[in-house]
Amino acid sequence: MLKFFKSKLRQFRREDEGAMVVEAMIMFPTLFAAVIATFVFFDAFRNQSINLKAAYTISEAFSREELYITNRFINNTWRLHRFLTNSTDLTKMRVTLIQYIDDTDDGTDNGDYFVVWSRQKGGAGTLNNNGLAQMDGRDEIPVMPHRETLILVQTWVDYEPNFSIGLGAFTFENAIFTRPRFAPNGICYDHNGNANGSEICPVGGGA
Repeated sequence: MLKFFKSKLRQFRREDEGAMVVEAMIMFPTLFAAVIATFVFFDAFRNQSINLKAAYTISEAFSREELYITNRFINNTWRLHRFLTNSTDLTKMRVTLIQYIDDTDDGTDNGDYFVVWSRQKGGAGTLNNNGLAQMDGRDEIPVMPHRETLILVQTWVDYEPNFSIGLGAFTFENAIFTRPRFAPNGICYDHNGNANGSEICPVGGGA
């Protein structure tokens, strides 16, 4: 019996089949963390792509309008944006018609960008001339000829990763500039589209 136990002990001492199990247990947490991190970053980039495409879709819809932009139209495009992004949180959207006026003839400066009208949904706040000047200072506005108009669509979508890997919650921000396709002089805004004198149109333009 003693010889039998000594033999088993010697076999146990020489046994090495459990080495792979130990290495797997050491590497598994690192491998699991790498897989989770890959999923989180892939999901973040996927959401970024979805939000950008949604902003382009909204901007394209506005650029094809010839008639007055109404509050109902703004509401519906905001609902469309929320549908396209499939966000669980409330998204923000701001639509602004901007115009460039070249006043070099009076010797004052090289021209300025002006907000013709601006409407928002979701609590983004409307854009004014001061905010537009700050964007111009950061060279975010394309170069425009005299009395040219552009539609600026800005969207904000909150994003929170499904897993905590050091990447905290943040907001996707997009700003899309589009020239009106069928209304070269710029599109007007009227709350109900009644053209009762309350419409807001760019200088020298109109729907």
